[in-house]
Amino acid sequence: MKPILSIATLIFCLISNAQLIKSGQWRGTIHYDSANVPFTFEVGYPQGEVPEITIVNGMDRNVIRNAVIEGDSIFIPLDPFDVEIRARYSAMEMNGFYKKYYRDMSIPFSAVFGKPRMVKNSVRPSPMIEGRWAITFSPNSSDMSKGVGLFRTRGNVVTGTIMTQVSDYRFFEGILDGDSIKLSCFDGAHAFAFLGKKMEDGWVGEMVYDNSYSEPWIATYDAEAELADPFGMVKVEPGKEKPYYDLLGAGEGRDAIDPTKYEGKVLIIQLFGTWCPNSLDQTQYLVDWYKKNQERDIAILASSFEANYSQEYGLERLEKYRKINEIPYDMVLGGRLSKTGAATPFPFMQRIEAFPTLVIVDKQGFVRYVHSYFNGPATGEYFKAFDERFNEIIESLLAE
Repeated sequence: MKPILSIATLIFCLISNAQLIKSGQWRGTIHYDSANVPFTFEVGYPQGEVPEITIVNGMDRNVIRNAVIEGDSIFIPLDPFDVEIRARYSAMEMNGFYKKYYRDMSIPFSAVFGKPRMVKNSVRPSPMIEGRWAITFSPNSSDMSKGVGLFRTRGNVVTGTIMTQVSDYRFFEGILDGDSIKLSCFDGAHAFAFLGKKMEDGWVGEMVYDNSYSEPWIATYDAEAELADPFGMVKVEPGKEKPYYDLLGAGEGRDAIDPTKYEGKVLIIQLFGTWCPNSLDQTQYLVDWYKKNQERDIAILASSFEANYSQEYGLERLEKYRKINEIPYDMVLGGRLSKTGAATPFPFMQRIEAFPTLVIVDKQGFVRYVHSYFNGPATGEYFKAFDERFNEIIESLLAE
């Protein structure tokens, strides 16, 4: 007869197994078909039971405290996104998959202990990429778009972000290696690589977004480079347009929203997705802002547009997102991921430019402002500028 393990013995085995994963710095890698995207994470045991995982991108830290150990496998949920790393591990290695459930995608993942994010191979001196750069994506294509790179260097280490009119690419980190630049960002929902070489009049390279999804870019130094004002991209005529609330909550049904509860209040409508890191940045801003202002005549209504859509899936994702982010304001399911679909509640827009988008409604119920993309914390001064302008607009509408 086989002996029965006590609960205490089982717990001891789990703890011992978890501690096989060495504490300290690891290099993880997402293995796309055409490129590898490295990132840094740290492993620690502050609670003494399961590993705490901290994903590092420049100054950004994403701490994951709910990893699960089962035998020789580790499961790392990348909340609040519907994404997970599943891998087998030993003391100094991991091998498995980076799984995007909302897209039914599984991408190879590996990790090694004690390795840097990137290694400098060239002995040649590197050119500088400090400051502000005007970037053009797909410069010879009808899909051409503009961006602004904000970079900082320390020796051959480069950090910063790239702003675009579909929001910023969050926190990049990497190196200058001879005449090359190698940057990466892993925010849970996305793994990006920004790769390039120095030319006489600037930089040229490739931006890798996903499996079989990349585009060329060129960059020139421009201390005055700017993008369109996100508050000015959509013109709104005061006193003319009101939202169609039945369409705004159409994912739940035509009566999902009671517009009478917003009468006499300044209403901020957020069009977002639980799959979107920029939406998460904005959500965290709005949660903090609402807690400071909820006693005033203001309200927030967030409407989500989901990938891999079904009503059941969308409502499940929305509820989990609400709990993880401790969201105190109203949230509804708008529908399937679509920039045209997200604009249908607003007859003056054919499509929104980006997720997230803010629509600000005055106390009489009329749309007054549209904010078309988001410059998040990675953009520094631009994030502060948004905060100042947003508060100025709300104060002016409250005073009416």
